[in-house]
Amino acid sequence: MNLRSIVCLTTAFLLTAAVSTTFAATESTATSTATIKTLRLRGDLDEARKLAEEQLDRSQASLSEQIALQIELARILDRIGLHQNTRPVAAALQHIETAALLGVDAGPESRAAVELALADYYYRAEMQGRAFPTAETHARRAIEMFQSTRDGHGEADAVHRLGLIEMQRSNLAAARRLFDRSKELDVAAGERVFFTGEYERHVGFVLYMSDDVAASVPYFERSLIARRAAGAIDASLFAAITRAAVLLELERRDDARPLLMQAVELAQQINSPVGQARTEIALGRLYAANGEIEAARQAFEATIGIAESVHLDATVRQARAALDAL
Repeated sequence: MNLRSIVCLTTAFLLTAAVSTTFAATESTATSTATIKTLRLRGDLDEARKLAEEQLDRSQASLSEQIALQIELARILDRIGLHQNTRPVAAALQHIETAALLGVDAGPESRAAVELALADYYYRAEMQGRAFPTAETHARRAIEMFQSTRDGHGEADAVHRLGLIEMQRSNLAAARRLFDRSKELDVAAGERVFFTGEYERHVGFVLYMSDDVAASVPYFERSLIARRAAGAIDASLFAAITRAAVLLELERRDDARPLLMQAVELAQQINSPVGQARTEIALGRLYAANGEIEAARQAFEATIGIAESVHLDATVRQARAALDAL
């Protein structure tokens, strides 16, 4: 698959992984929330969901803790939707709406987090209609609230969302300015490794979409490095696929091959049919370009089987066409 055809899909997957420091929770709940986040970033989504639900069942959870956990559950369910091709996830929105109802009586930190979560949900590139105006409204509200509470990380996250919205609108210069501003805010508040990966990835997309493919390569490389350093196995899967896709476009097949082999293992490890399908079709094209016809055939056939299982219809069509062309 040409990278240009998957930009809208691959930019959205990382949004759910960026977490703003927005809650004044108790130490015990903060520890549990950090554990849930770690599990989510690793791709242990069922375990993360179970722990979040257990924490919500605790009668002593404070209002801000309940809001934080509702938002975290929304992120987890959305992530499952990404891997299983079931976005948009209605249950994720329900958790955010529950958090919003709770937020009526909560402090500005919690309300800002709800606005950011709503911006994330309505941004999703996979959603029919692409509700960018709604996402932008929530992101701008979040920025104002984070500014009022002097939460630099939260403001950085919200500004970055605006950058993603402008990128999807093909307003690339505006997107780059917003990404650069979000990075400045993050550094000023205390640089986060995972956020650095977000910044590098999305600036890479801006360059790629500006037809400066070669210039995008080091950005995608640094994004992958940062995601790995943050322990984000889930996000590293798609970072590896993206970087490999760009290298294949530049006919750097020897550099792309190990990335795709790693991606195959990661997709199987975290049970991501979407990740597996994207990796297998890229491998098939690599093998075909190298004249490894039988390996290409097997990869395209694997792509079809996996993609059909999660209704990735466009990927199925592409794999069948590539198979017929062998």
